[in-house]
Order: sequence, then structure tokens, then C-alpha cells
Amino acid sequence: MKHQVALVLTQRIVTKLVAGIVLGLCLMPALTVAADDDTAPTSGRSSGGRGCGTSALPVAPNVPALILLAPGGQAGQTVSTRPTFAWFVRDAVSLPIEFRLYEQDNDRFKLVKEIKDDRLRSVSGITVMSAAGALPELTVGKRYRWQVELVCNANRPSSNLFAEAVIDVVPMQTGLKQQLAQTRDRSNQAQLYAQANLWYDVLKTAFTPPSSATQLQALRQSLLSSVAIDATERKLLQDSSIHAIQR
Repeated sequence: MKHQVALVLTQRIVTKLVAGIVLGLCLMPALTVAADDDTAPTSGRSSGGRGCGTSALPVAPNVPALILLAPGGQAGQTVSTRPTFAWFVRDAVSLPIEFRLYEQDNDRFKLVKEIKDDRLRSVSGITVMSAAGALPELTVGKRYRWQVELVCNANRPSSNLFAEAVIDVVPMQTGLKQQLAQTRDRSNQAQLYAQANLWYDVLKTAFTPPSSATQLQALRQSLLSSVAIDATERKLLQDSSIHAIQR
């Protein structure tokens, strides 16, 4: 009997989490389309299905070779000045990865930080990067653009694949701060972030180790499902191995 009650409670928690994520994602405001390429919304995915054109056939040629874990065509929000960034790489071949962070300055984005070295390479699956040391602390009230570039050929930059997304750093609301202080359970914290439309904070909570709890696994699956645009992408993302790196 106790086991049945516990199972029912777990199912209810997971259902609430998924509902919170869906609600949060649906309520996020879309970016206004601008004529200038520097201010236009980003898709969060590379174009084309061939990837870097290696001899190995891609697992799913209709799926982009590089997908950022970010709301497509929308600016994701965070209250963290040290957010976590994550991306999916389709192909198994290991290639150099370059990461760039830009800060919006009036109508343009200026480069804040670039990370490219021999230690940053592509891995098939999902890479979650905690960059507390490598990136400067972000400023509340600022908009940033982050970009991941897959270096197909260092001698031909035009052949490289890249994807980018926009992130807004917003102030922590007093009510949310009080609610977060009342719970240490990461699943509850993630639900609070989702209800406040804080996409990157949900991501950080769901993917920061240790993250093996059933509720957090369901939360990750929900996030990945929201990133995918069709059933093939959803299956690839949800079946992916997760690689955590710290810079």
C-alpha cells in the first residue's frame, strides 16, 4: 500500500513538472523580427543535413548537425549571472568546437568572450558546459547572444557549421526568491523557475549533477522535447548521452 501511494505521488510530481515546463515555454515572449541580422531572432540550430561532410554517414541526415538547447526563435531568460549552456551534436566524429558570447550594445552585439582550444571538441550527444571560470559574470538587465561553431575545416571557415541563441538576464523577483529559499528540492526549484519563464535556470537545475532523480529525468526529457521540432529530433535528443564539462 505504501509503495502504491509513493508511486502515485511521484507521478503527480512529474506531471506538475512537465506542466510547469510547458506553461513556462508557452508564455515566453517571442523576439521581434528585425531587418538587421545582428538583432534578428536566432533558430538555435545549424543549417543543412550533411554536417561537416565526413566519410561517415550521419545517423539522421534530416536532423541538424548542431542544435543548441535553447528556445528556438525566442530569447530565453535567466536570473543567473553564471548560466549553463548546452548543445547537441549529431555526428560521432570529434571536431574542434568554438564558443562565443556576445553582449548587446545598442543595436549591435559585441564579442565578450571566445573559447577555443584543444580541450573543447565535439562529442556525439549533449554537451553541458558550466563556464563559471571561463566566462565573465553577466550583467542583470542585459541581452546576450551565445554561439557554438563546429570547425569542419580550420583552413576554410566558410565550411564551418554554427548555431546561436539569445539569452536575457533578468532581475530576480522578490516572490520567487522567497519561494526558492523555502525549498532545497531541485525538482521544486525547477518548477518555480518554469512558472517564472526562466528557461535557462530550468536547464541548469535539470542538467547539473547529480541529476539522477526520477523527477529530474522527466524534467530533462520535457526540456529536450520542447527543443525538438519533430519526432526524429525528439528521439535523438532524448536518447543522447550527456557530457558535462567545466571551463
